[in-house]
Amino acid sequence: MKLIALILALAPLSALAAEPVRAFFGSRTVVKEQHMVPRLGSDDGYGEKYTFNADFPGKGTFYFSLTISNLGMGDHNMEAKGRLTLGEQKFAWNKKLDDDEWKHSKSPFSITAGPASLSGTPEKLVMTAKAGGNEVELEFTPIGRAWRPKNGQVQFGKDRNASDFTVFPLMKVTGRYKIGGDWQPLEGRGFGSHTWSDTAVYEQTRFSREFRGIQGDYTVYMRELIPAAEFESAPIHYLLVTKGPEVVIESFTLETKATETLTDSKHENKYKVDESFTVQGFDDEEKARQFRGSVTKIKQRGRTDLLAEMNAAVKMVAERYSKPVRYDYDVGFHFEVKTPEGVETIKGEDGRYEVYHWNK
Repeated sequence: MKLIALILALAPLSALAAEPVRAFFGSRTVVKEQHMVPRLGSDDGYGEKYTFNADFPGKGTFYFSLTISNLGMGDHNMEAKGRLTLGEQKFAWNKKLDDDEWKHSKSPFSITAGPASLSGTPEKLVMTAKAGGNEVELEFTPIGRAWRPKNGQVQFGKDRNASDFTVFPLMKVTGRYKIGGDWQPLEGRGFGSHTWSDTAVYEQTRFSREFRGIQGDYTVYMRELIPAAEFESAPIHYLLVTKGPEVVIESFTLETKATETLTDSKHENKYKVDESFTVQGFDDEEKARQFRGSVTKIKQRGRTDLLAEMNAAVKMVAERYSKPVRYDYDVGFHFEVKTPEGVETIKGEDGRYEVYHWNK
């Protein structure tokens, strides 16, 4: 008994008092208009982001984001950012707004932030932007229905500060634009997400990554988080496979294995990045539905020191607690999905993969 007491006395405090983490519990939630409404948290570290992308075959791409944050001076500051790139034509906007310079409504849901707006329901989201004589108006409607991993939340610590996730796996995108001329039509496909966190991401998480692959009406989407040091350390993850409006696989029990790893020699923390990996697992409810796959690096698109992108006030706060870096990759993917109907193969060379290191 004395030996046990001595071991406990000498053990690190973090090993004795790891804060609990509760992830993705309850039954699957139907995504409704209420899940689009801003959280508008009160903690200094609160943050929220709406992100949507679209590809227009043979024409170009679209990116749209609204970010709300309490970091720095004031609460509920907004950054409305986006771009439409069509060959040599480009229309971009980036506007930072104080809390009284943008507005939102709950029902019907809408956000108006400087040159940009987002409105509608999960069944039809409308995005617009207008600046410098250029305009774009797009409607996003689901091919794969909007989805939340069970209740959509990870709760950290005894205070149950949450991170919340809503995913838009695959959407039809239609609309119009004008860049220095008359209105022109656009049609393509896209995807998106809405996430918020009660406290700063780096307070909850030391590592995260996302992968997305699309082939035809199939999508594969994976997210993984590793909690910060003061929390229980088991990885938190989910993998979603959809075919049109059908959820084929909904897994929260994954096994991943790195097949190619980078050590970031430029960073003082020498972060390790799994550039290629394999993954396997099974559906949460129907264990006979199984999957295995590989994600393989084609090229690294970028390495971003996130502190360098922050304004001085936000950076002054964040750099005391976090040294965040994002790594972006173009990847190939090859998945086999086994269901009672047989084995389906999902593969492509245009996958997207992002890795975030927030701390050691």
